[in-house]
Amino acid sequence: MNKITSALLVVGSLTLLSFNANARVYKLATNVPSDGAPGQLLTQFAEAVDHRTEGRVSFRIYWNGTLGGQEQYIQQVQSGVIDAGLINSGTLENLVPQIGVLNLPYIFRSTEEFESTMTNPEVTQLIQEATSDRNLNTLGFLNNGFRSVYTTKNVQNLDDLKGLKIRTVPSDTYIKTFRAFGAVATPMDFSEIYSALQQGVIDGAEGGLGALWELNFGEVTKYAIRTEHTRLTDFVLASPRFTKRVGEADYQILQEEFDKVSIKSISFIEEQITESENMAMEKMNVKFTSIDKDELIERIEPLYEEAQDDSNKKELINKILTIQNRS
Repeated sequence: MNKITSALLVVGSLTLLSFNANARVYKLATNVPSDGAPGQLLTQFAEAVDHRTEGRVSFRIYWNGTLGGQEQYIQQVQSGVIDAGLINSGTLENLVPQIGVLNLPYIFRSTEEFESTMTNPEVTQLIQEATSDRNLNTLGFLNNGFRSVYTTKNVQNLDDLKGLKIRTVPSDTYIKTFRAFGAVATPMDFSEIYSALQQGVIDGAEGGLGALWELNFGEVTKYAIRTEHTRLTDFVLASPRFTKRVGEADYQILQEEFDKVSIKSISFIEEQITESENMAMEKMNVKFTSIDKDELIERIEPLYEEAQDDSNKKELINKILTIQNRS
């Protein structure tokens, strides 16, 4: 894409794809910026759909929470006011309990396990059924890489986490995970992390370590601990009203193109994370430490037992553990 075309695609805080006068333009809401890795992948998806449908399906992407936070705009997706939206698994868990299984610590112990699980047709079907029950259709997922911990204090082992105030996403599973680790789980909006670290309101946060460089968190925290406890997976969900309007043939194209983006996101995101981590080490003097995961895994076993006893989660967790030969 040349610079002139790129300029035409960006209109303020949103992106409009296709100038076909007969095209039907649909709203896609997200809270991520257009220039980040997820934003780039969403743009590629929208461009591919616009091309393959010859302009019949064109997305106007609203970036940076222009249409509200995830909890707000996903409700409008349910009602059909907004056609589609990106929502992470932490927030989605509050609406679709089954998704909490994907947030369990160490449910994915490698990138390979994540890929084999998330592309498994039976897992895909269970996720689709769960979201459909909440009036949402799942187009697909985006990888966000492993999540770890960054702190203002030097943490070398699990004992060092005890009593530290660690920001988590507002997810029941994430909160229980950090309580099991001995930390004080502190749910907080993502936009508040930098100032909270700077002012000492929290001692650290859990998230992707690439944020140390990409979002300058390395300015206010100098210790990164590779817990790699979970992945916060993004989903793009569509309203049934939108699905009906585009028709079966074009919706099939949407799903095919998002499948491609989902697969691409696995290597694309991992490469960007590695580059950002290296920059945080070299340019911001952030110290990276590995931690013994065996003790962490032992601490969170009760969360697995709880999920397997939950009628909403039992089928999905057992399916995932079977795929991973851990049943």
